[in-house]
Amino acid sequence: MLLKNDDTIIASATPVGHSAISVIRISGKNSISIVDNVFNSIKIGKKLLKQSTHTIHLGFIKDELDQVLVSIFKSPFSYTGENMIEISCHGSNYIQKNIIKLLINKGMRLARSGEFTLRAFLNKKLDLTQAEAISELISSENESCNDINIQHIKGSLAKEIKNIKNKLIDFISLLELELDFSEEHLICNYKKNIYYLKKIKSKLKYIVESFSLGNSIKNGINVAIIGDSNVGKSTLFNQIVKENRSIVSPIKGTTRDCIESTIILDGILFRFIDTAGLRKSNNSVEIMGINKTIEKIETSQAIFYVFDSSIGEKKQKKIFDYISFLKKTKKIIFVIANKSDISSFNDIFSIKSNLLYFFEISAKNCNGITNITDNLSKLFNDKLKNNKIIVTQIRHYEALKKSLKEILISFDLFNKKPLEYLMISIHIKNSLKYLGEITGEITNDDILNNIFSKFCIGK
Repeated sequence: MLLKNDDTIIASATPVGHSAISVIRISGKNSISIVDNVFNSIKIGKKLLKQSTHTIHLGFIKDELDQVLVSIFKSPFSYTGENMIEISCHGSNYIQKNIIKLLINKGMRLARSGEFTLRAFLNKKLDLTQAEAISELISSENESCNDINIQHIKGSLAKEIKNIKNKLIDFISLLELELDFSEEHLICNYKKNIYYLKKIKSKLKYIVESFSLGNSIKNGINVAIIGDSNVGKSTLFNQIVKENRSIVSPIKGTTRDCIESTIILDGILFRFIDTAGLRKSNNSVEIMGINKTIEKIETSQAIFYVFDSSIGEKKQKKIFDYISFLKKTKKIIFVIANKSDISSFNDIFSIKSNLLYFFEISAKNCNGITNITDNLSKLFNDKLKNNKIIVTQIRHYEALKKSLKEILISFDLFNKKPLEYLMISIHIKNSLKYLGEITGEITNDDILNNIFSKFCIGK
């Protein structure tokens, strides 16, 4: 159940701990008048109620608890759309706690998680996609996530959803016209309708498919480093993450469990995974590690297949077989010929000519590794640049999938005779409903409570 929003709420917007300053946030119709009762300006007789919006005032909280700056934001020109006050005080936990306690005693109440942003949504200062992007922006830890969330805050996703909705509304208007005047034999242009619906379907499908990239960018792009035992996977892993995380040993089967480490390359978070060597083994623990390697291949967005370029000619066919298998996975494959300083591979050219990403390196000497990471980061940065709209939220993805499914059903109905305009209209309306859930035009208390409970208190 949503809380009423006719009272005045207060919370610290600064994380607990010592800092130079802290910000206490207040929102509600009576926020300015209540603070006015406990604030003494350095200018005698100056009252906050008489001051203009977006002004800052220096003074003391009563009983000289602290010298503070009070910022005024009057409705509707504030974050929440209500009268707001932000008190900048010194960063002592004691000071924050006692200012908040004083103002609660004057009639305010402590805000719940996300309640300021919830009020902004209810007052139509932002839609749900923008609200969720604010939450994601607060927790983002790399440039690419930050950029996507800023675009969503600016309304890029909401505008795209609105554009699709408007096209569906235009389309459904034509269908309703056919239903209303069917007895007068006013027949809609069949080819035009199919073309129109096809364009909507393509646009929606494009946005749905962007989630694969968006989810990877948000949570980190998984890169599995795989290959036979003792080809230099662990050495390469340590060089990339610039840390001795994996044990390097000439003994086969040393790596028996997957070891992970995250790094940021050119603004994108990557999760590199050192895996157990792929080989036949009778050791139950090593077999478990090999099975985990296979799992990581399935869940990774990119695969580094490492082989030893110093091996003899008899073992080289196995490498070609591995590469052929990996190509069938449809994943991004980087084939890496390690130990280039002692290479004896006699058919390197045959491998290179059939691969988009092939590298010769010496992991031990750290030669050629920068070239690999540069290509990897460029590949995903190019993907980001080529996708104008990127979905990162699972809630959006699920609603978009449902909306697309309704469009696909409508498309199938259009190819059946006789045309069932009423059924097509019902499915188009369902599609519109799911799109409305994304921006918050159609929603319920449970969805809102779930979204805003994930915010920190003070936001």
